[in-house]
Amino acid sequence: MNKLQTLALGLISSSVLFMSACSKNNDDTTTPVATLKTNTVTDLDGSKGNVYYSLANNAVVTGADTTGTKWDVKFSGTSIFINSGSSGTGTTQAQVVSSTFADLTTAPTSGYKADATGAAAITGWYTYTATTAPQHAILMVPGKIIVVKTSAGNYAKIEMKSYYKGNPDTTTPTFADLTTRPASRIYTFRFAYQANGTTSLQ
Repeated sequence: MNKLQTLALGLISSSVLFMSACSKNNDDTTTPVATLKTNTVTDLDGSKGNVYYSLANNAVVTGADTTGTKWDVKFSGTSIFINSGSSGTGTTQAQVVSSTFADLTTAPTSGYKADATGAAAITGWYTYTATTAPQHAILMVPGKIIVVKTSAGNYAKIEMKSYYKGNPDTTTPTFADLTTRPASRIYTFRFAYQANGTTSLQ
């Protein structure tokens, strides 16, 4: 083989190796981290009685399923119960933390409680105005986020937005007037559910 053939063969080999390296580099793309979907539940009607809700399925649970582990939270007037202890057959636990929905990116690893008679795990998410204007109203407490560890061992964060139909502006004369105030026990809230068992809530 003469020098010219040797040089040509060397150039071809180098080109093949270079193209192979470039192909590998192009394949080594980093998969972006998925962002949890935030679900907004609007006007969940609890005016006729208890409403059982599955965070995993983003759906109301009814019938015989309310006696098992298919629900996570139960809305009953100004009480929010969880599926554990005195409230259900599951092992769900919860707590209320001081944060904003956006800032709470990781679920706490401790501090959770099951429901007990006279001691619900979820408290402090609303205030009752009594005779302070707007009188006899249930208002959300800003900066209170409910964190739930479900019976399946998955985490979720919930922010309650309203106790009244249509999520009304509670500073208006219409709301202040008890004769024109929208119906109560109709909940609006948003939540994010982490299905993979990690504490990541972002």
